[in-house]
Amino acid sequence: MIELNYGIRFGDDLIIDPTRKQQTAVVSHAHSDHLRRHNRILATTPTLELARLYTSEFESIPLEYGKTYRFGKCKIRPEPAGHILGSAQYIIDYAGYRIVYTGDFKLSPNDTCAQARIHQCDILFLDTTFGRKQFNFPEYNYLKQRLAEFVDSCLYSGYLPVIYAYNLGKAQEVMKILGYSGFSTYVTDKAYAYAEIHRRFGVDITNFYSLNDTPPEDGAIILPPPYRYTKEIFPDRHKRTCFVSGWAINKKHCRIWWADEMIPLSDHASYDDLIRYVETAKPKKIYCLFGFKDIVDDLRYRGYNAVKATLANRQGIAKNILAELDLFGT
Repeated sequence: MIELNYGIRFGDDLIIDPTRKQQTAVVSHAHSDHLRRHNRILATTPTLELARLYTSEFESIPLEYGKTYRFGKCKIRPEPAGHILGSAQYIIDYAGYRIVYTGDFKLSPNDTCAQARIHQCDILFLDTTFGRKQFNFPEYNYLKQRLAEFVDSCLYSGYLPVIYAYNLGKAQEVMKILGYSGFSTYVTDKAYAYAEIHRRFGVDITNFYSLNDTPPEDGAIILPPPYRYTKEIFPDRHKRTCFVSGWAINKKHCRIWWADEMIPLSDHASYDDLIRYVETAKPKKIYCLFGFKDIVDDLRYRGYNAVKATLANRQGIAKNILAELDLFGT
């Protein structure tokens, strides 16, 4: 039995990304919206290391990309998700079905982690955070260039550049891009600690400093959004702000995030890449997790059996997926 019930449950054998504390849980990546204070966590080694900055009291069981593990009646294999360091898609063989859970993923490049690829399956649990047509992003190298040009322009004009990027994942990506471009970055203690873990796993992040230790003379400050107290940081310096996120494709977020500049550098798949994943994976059933319903309507129009779903079943009603799925019917 496969259930969507506060996570994806495979009978009593396995639960992936549960939204409530469990004795044992498989976790896709170390962002806090996918982590709980479980007693035992199964994940890639980078994810386990990053997770210890969120919650340290758990037993860790490391999983390797490309290696298959058996848990009861389940076989499970982690593969790169391209979202952040250590992020994993999970390919599961259970009850005669091939199931793919993408977790948060991205098909285009990310300088801080292994690139994702598409896996064929019968049942697809697809992260559709940007499941609306407006969320198609410019080419990666162009966005990296825009980021470096923003910092260069600020410094040339006498402004201190302040970049809004989440402490885990996006901050390290920005740090690597700017370090490679010759700029210093000044970050929160948490982003600094995450960056040190990235370096231990071979991600070449350079020229970064803790804001608490080193007042910035040049380069850029990186803060988690929304940071409404930017004016209080180094109040004698003139600043310009930049929000770095896939949400930046929507200009109204300039007002929401109080930013002068918006760069849509995303760590999630674009709309077109979501469609490409489905068309290549050829699933018989698709569960669209998170994001907008638009993509469900589009996939149905294209002839796919797609539904909107959530990992957090607030009604507490378990849905038996196999009971409603006839893979061998018309």
